[in-house]
Amino acid sequence: MIRKELDPFEGYGKFELAGRKAEEQMAFYLRRFFGASTDVDVLNYLRIDLNGEVAQMDHFVLHPYGLLIVESKSVSDSVQITDDGQWKRWFNKTPSGMPSPVTQAQMQAALLKELLEKTVRQKGFFDQVRLDVLVAISDGGTIQWPKSGAIPEVCKADQVPDRIIQRVDQFRRVRKEPDILTGDHRRVISEFLLKVHKPLVRATPQAPIVHKVAEPIPAYKVPTASSPMVAPGIGRERTTAPTTTAKMLSAKTCKHCQAVDLEVRSGQYGYYFYCRVCRKNTGIKFACPTCGGEGRIRKQGEQFFGECKDCTASTLYFSNTVA
Repeated sequence: MIRKELDPFEGYGKFELAGRKAEEQMAFYLRRFFGASTDVDVLNYLRIDLNGEVAQMDHFVLHPYGLLIVESKSVSDSVQITDDGQWKRWFNKTPSGMPSPVTQAQMQAALLKELLEKTVRQKGFFDQVRLDVLVAISDGGTIQWPKSGAIPEVCKADQVPDRIIQRVDQFRRVRKEPDILTGDHRRVISEFLLKVHKPLVRATPQAPIVHKVAEPIPAYKVPTASSPMVAPGIGRERTTAPTTTAKMLSAKTCKHCQAVDLEVRSGQYGYYFYCRVCRKNTGIKFACPTCGGEGRIRKQGEQFFGECKDCTASTLYFSNTVA
C-alpha cells in the first residue's frame, strides 16, 4: 500500500529537477509493485527531525520483517565505487568525488531508529526489527563496481522492487515466528511518521521550475517571502529590480551532494551554505550583472539579502528555516 506520495515539488535548478525525476521514477516502480500489496507499505519522501538533526529519506518501506530506506540517486552518466569504498561521479568522461549515498542512508536510518525508540511504549522493540538501506541508481546511469564485485546495498532503480520481494521471501523462509511487524504495526508506524513529517519549506523570490508529477498528489500550502521592492539603505531608500538582481545570485544547492536542505552560516571568510545532509560547506559568491560589482550578503534576522557593493541592487536571497 502507498501510504504517502511525494510532496509537491518546486525546484530551482537542473540538479534538483534531475533528482526529482529520479524520485518519481522510483515512486512509480514502488507504486506498480506494491500499490495493492497487503504486506508492503511505502511512504515516498519522509523528512524527520530529532533534536535539530534532520533525516531526509527519499522512500521508506515497511514489510512484515523490517524497514527499508531507499535513497534515489540521479545519474546521467556513471558512478564508480572504488576498492576502498570511495564514490566518484562521472560526467563527460570527467570524475568528481561525492559522498557515499550508502553512508548517507545509514545515517538517516540511525536517526529514524532513535526517533522510533524514543516514542515507542515497548522499549527495545525496534532492536529486533531489521532496518536496511538501498541506493537506487537511476535507469539512465551505469555503475562501475569495485574489483571485489557488486555491493548488496546498491542497484539500479528498476531492481529495487525485486530486492524488496526477495528480502521478504528470505525472511519468511528462515523465520518460524509470526511477523515482527503486523499490518497494525505498520499502520501505526506509518501514521506516526506522517504526523512528524516536516515538509521542506523554502522562502524565495525567484520563480521556480515547476515539474508536474504523473499523478496528482495532495498539495500543502508553502509560505513564500516576496521580494521587497524597496530595501533600506544607509540614510536613503533603495529601489530594487528583482528581474535583474535575481540573476546575480548563486544556486542554492550543496556543491558536494546537490542537496537543498541548507542553512546560511557565517565564518572567517563570510557567509556560506551548511548542508544538513552531507554536513559540508558551500561558499556563496556572486557578481552583479548590472555593474559587475562585488556581491555581498546582508543578514536581517533569519533572512539574507543579496546585494551589490557598488550599485543599489538588493533582493531577498534565502531564509533559514527553524527545524
